[in-house]
Amino acid sequence: MIAPKAIPQPRVQPRVAVRARDAARRRSRRTRMQGYTMLARIATAFAVVLVPVMIYVLLMGNLTALSFNLRHVTQQKSALVEETMQLDDRIAQLQSRERLAILATRLHMHDPQRYAVVDVPGPVVAPPSNGIAFLGAFFHR
Repeated sequence: MIAPKAIPQPRVQPRVAVRARDAARRRSRRTRMQGYTMLARIATAFAVVLVPVMIYVLLMGNLTALSFNLRHVTQQKSALVEETMQLDDRIAQLQSRERLAILATRLHMHDPQRYAVVDVPGPVVAPPSNGIAFLGAFFHR
């Protein structure tokens, strides 16, 4: 019979070796992270400078748009005021007494020589009925 090979037992490493291996892993991890740390610092500094500048640019763009809108509305208002004044002048011209007198003479109109006073009869009020409403036509008092 063949003798079984001896199963190797895990070697128990001394504490110093374990601590040294862990320290080496920590150092390698730290050196890898140092490259990212510098990149993160640069990105943070860039963001600290860029965010206020972008906010300023956005606010100035908004202010410029508002000033353009204000100028447009002001021009529109002045055009409407001018048009209103022209229309008021036209209404005053059309309602002038001289123009109305000229139109009246063209239509052969003149002031009346006699004024007629007509009495307009008042409204006709139905006499109150004392009968029954439904059969009022048949029963009168």
